[in-house]
Amino acid sequence: MRPIGIAGLQLDLDKGNNLDRLVAEVRLARTRLAWVDLIVLSELAVYGPSVEFAEPERGAAEAQFCRTARELRTWLIPGTHFTKVGDKIFNTALVINPEGEIIARYHKMFPWTPYEKTVSGGSEFCTFEISGIGTFGLSICYDIWFPETTRALAWRGAEILINPSLTNTIDRDVELAIARASAAQNQMFVFYVNGAGRQGFGRSMVCGPGGEVMHAAGSGREVFALDLDLDLARRARERGWHGLGQPLKSFRDSEISYPQYAKGARSEALDALGPLIMPKSREET
Repeated sequence: MRPIGIAGLQLDLDKGNNLDRLVAEVRLARTRLAWVDLIVLSELAVYGPSVEFAEPERGAAEAQFCRTARELRTWLIPGTHFTKVGDKIFNTALVINPEGEIIARYHKMFPWTPYEKTVSGGSEFCTFEISGIGTFGLSICYDIWFPETTRALAWRGAEILINPSLTNTIDRDVELAIARASAAQNQMFVFYVNGAGRQGFGRSMVCGPGGEVMHAAGSGREVFALDLDLDLARRARERGWHGLGQPLKSFRDSEISYPQYAKGARSEALDALGPLIMPKSREET
């Protein structure tokens, strides 16, 4: 067995500075759930969705979360916050180990354009190791809509996807279907943590490697913790989920060339859709 306890904190947060509140919530979760190894917060939990709060890397939020992880001796993914790198702003998630060290810093690859038009997209996939447990993959919210991102993490060995999100729109049902499909297609766990209340619609979800729902949160504040065994993902990949399909092996062994991934490839059908722009009302058109 390769068990790990993971807690998701689905919180009702303000749109401003939540740093002290988040540290208190992490402390509380660690006290109540002493068996948990990793604590995960939601997207833009720290300062909310405004880029005006963007901090430089190694700013106040990063320093505080590192101190907290070290003090509590826990792995911590403190949601995300906007960071400034040169003249660009990224939506950034950290992976902090129990020594308080940042072992990974991930920039969201697919900002929610055209709405997040001032936010740049990252270009580096993020996997990290927890010794004796296995390989974890990290993506952020809208990234999960692009199956290539999750498949790339599975390709690199990730047996569980951690995805902090912030959704307050009517497509939450669609996102939950995507989460289940991502788990089944890649035979991995998906740990999907959304914000609640004033910022998000909640309804976080944890899926198993067959796409099965292991936990479905409600719409309000909720702290949920699961004891997961990554050997279940390995077994599903080797034997098929309940002895059924083995899609990762089929993908690995296929000789198909995908035309959309050829260098310089263009699609007449996609080009015909026009530029990526903000939708307009009838009065504006």
